Amino acid sequence: VKSQQDQTPEQFVTETQTLNVSNTISAANVKLIIPTDVWYINDSWNALAFGFNYNNSFSRSPTVEKSFNWVWNANANYNISLSPDLYIKLADLPIIGAVFQLFKDYKDAKIYFAPQNFAAVITAKRNRNSNKTRPRTNVPTNEIVARDFTTSRGFNFGWRLTEGGLINFTTNYNVTINSSLAYLLEDQFGNDRTETDIWNDIIGGATFGKDYRYQQSFDVRTSPKLPSLWDINRYFTLNAGYSVQYQWNFDLRQEVLGRSAGYSRRFTAGMVLRWKSLTEPLFTSSDDDTKPEQTGTNNKGEEEIIAGTEDSTVTIVKSPRKPPALIRALLFLRSAVQWVFFDWENFNINFSHDNSVSKSGIKAYGTGFANFWGVTQNPDNGPSRAFQLGLSSDVGPRAFSSENTNLSDVFSEKNSFDVKTSRPLWEGAKLDINWNVGWSMNKTTTLQVDKIGTITINNVTASGTLTRSFLTLPSGLLPFVDTGIEKVHALYNPNAEDPRKSLSDAFIEGFETVPLVSSLPAFNEVAKYIPRPNWRISWDGLEKILFFKSLAERITVDHAYTSNYTEGWKLTREGNQEIQTQRIEFGFSPLIGLNITFGQLWGGNLTGNIKFSSRNSYDLGLSTTNINETLSKDIGFTAGYSKSGFELPLFGVSLKNDIEFLFSYSTTRNSTIRYEMNDFTEDGIPQDGTIRTTIEPRIKYTISSKVSLSIFFKRSTVEPEGAARIPPTTTNEAGLDVNIVIQ
Repeated sequence: VKSQQDQTPEQFVTETQTLNVSNTISAANVKLIIPTDVWYINDSWNALAFGFNYNNSFSRSPTVEKSFNWVWNANANYNISLSPDLYIKLADLPIIGAVFQLFKDYKDAKIYFAPQNFAAVITAKRNRNSNKTRPRTNVPTNEIVARDFTTSRGFNFGWRLTEGGLINFTTNYNVTINSSLAYLLEDQFGNDRTETDIWNDIIGGATFGKDYRYQQSFDVRTSPKLPSLWDINRYFTLNAGYSVQYQWNFDLRQEVLGRSAGYSRRFTAGMVLRWKSLTEPLFTSSDDDTKPEQTGTNNKGEEEIIAGTEDSTVTIVKSPRKPPALIRALLFLRSAVQWVFFDWENFNINFSHDNSVSKSGIKAYGTGFANFWGVTQNPDNGPSRAFQLGLSSDVGPRAFSSENTNLSDVFSEKNSFDVKTSRPLWEGAKLDINWNVGWSMNKTTTLQVDKIGTITINNVTASGTLTRSFLTLPSGLLPFVDTGIEKVHALYNPNAEDPRKSLSDAFIEGFETVPLVSSLPAFNEVAKYIPRPNWRISWDGLEKILFFKSLAERITVDHAYTSNYTEGWKLTREGNQEIQTQRIEFGFSPLIGLNITFGQLWGGNLTGNIKFSSRNSYDLGLSTTNINETLSKDIGFTAGYSKSGFELPLFGVSLKNDIEFLFSYSTTRNSTIRYEMNDFTEDGIPQDGTIRTTIEPRIKYTISSKVSLSIFFKRSTVEPEGAARIPPTTTNEAGLDVNIVIQ
């Protein structure tokens, strides 16, 4: 290494300068089309597309003597859409077709014997990075080289199997296999092999290399076509779907224990029940369907029956008759039952199930592709078809080494069920109700395999959650509501045989409003899994009421209630579920929300809305008998006035543009209170709290679609409350926003 005294000026400049040079060659979606109308050429060679990209770069700097990198990517794609006429119409088949001809709903049933689309892709990527730093203190440095060569291939197709039948299936399949050829790039001494040797090995049998990742997805969906018998298809709509993603991995650094596999599956099912349409005939009598005679009343109060001619009218004096009281009572009862139970529009019912399994230390060398598509199943080819489809948890033989081997099985499950419905209350008013429940579990099993392959369970850990819609109202909101933290304390028995269970049960019972389900002995064991209703009420059209007619053009009112109960549990060493956390939250979002659009004022539009919301949550942990309450209350008010064609004199020119005045006010109160069940006080112990208030007036002036100006002032205050240790603060902001759109 030459010292600085021995360097020429050119060498000194080279060592002190920073140089970067890069080159790129790219060709994408290249097709070599053979001009022909022959289908087998168009669907084979002419459906191929190729792509290639090459990039190299060289750089040096005062700290790096040389850095040379290159990378190339190549790909070949095949994509084809098959004819939609590749099907068999069952009604056209002999013998069987006669049966389908009898059922008009399924006379057009078809079976497709080929997929509708198919695609395949092959990619390859190779790169080499070399870097050599400049020597320090005359100590030579070695060149650091990194090499990689990977390939991938895969295919996918979409197949509508049946159409127009009772059960109609549609499937999609996709598979991608990643492989590595990096082991061919260097010899046993870590030196680069020649290109000839590398490509001879690839052509001679290495092909795509060693597989290290295999990803596969399969899904099937169905939308049954129900028969028109008794108009079933008018009242019910069904759908279902099943999908599974299978993955196989191989850590090339661990030849024996480096293989693992797992899947994630999802099942969904849904139904729409048109309840009102289904039950409406029950409340329609035959008399209602018969048109009555046309009648009228003359000037003497006598009833006239119009006989059907233009000039003939028969006047019959009838004494007014009313139905008997019993009939009227029954009719009223029928109307009441219809209004309460049968006036709901639709019921939307949905269920979903998610499940995942992951297992390490697989003995088989195969990815599972041969087992999935093969006729026979061979354990050496990898996990079975049933495992890849998520229908079995048996991954096959497990691997083990000469020493004790630790393996793991990971299992998770999640389920959800929800029901939604709605109904009209009165003109313009609508009620939406929903119920939902969900539960999940996570389980990890540690296995130990000895040197002869005997598997023993070393440890099992499991945890889970339960979440469902809940119903709890603030105490005193309604006369019959007697729920809250005071009732929890009243139900809690610290001297019980199991005080922890007593507090857990009191936590649920004390907050639940109208516990009809839990009070029934038949539902004692499952009451905690049954969801309670949440709702939303919207009323549009209040401006039609006499009092509001002269006040506004449109008035809407919103009200919504949501509540959830959540508990978390874990599995004890004895195999029992132990509740770790419990949480109840409820809120009105909003309790009342009012939106008003006023009439024209000074040639512009005046709008306003006010909203009041509140939310409470109560948390109970395992290690303490304390319950923490978090409370949040919001009040917001917004008013706006906008006018088009507003005249503003500027520099001697009168501009007519849009102007908007906005004013908003909001205040939010947050607080945290701790209640000690063994030393209870109704007010609790305040922990933290703040009151945040924001006031913001704003004026926006729109000059054009590309230029607008805004002037605003914003005042924010934060006041501590309870045991909060933050100081009170006030923030004032004012500014001018200029938005210019340049295209």
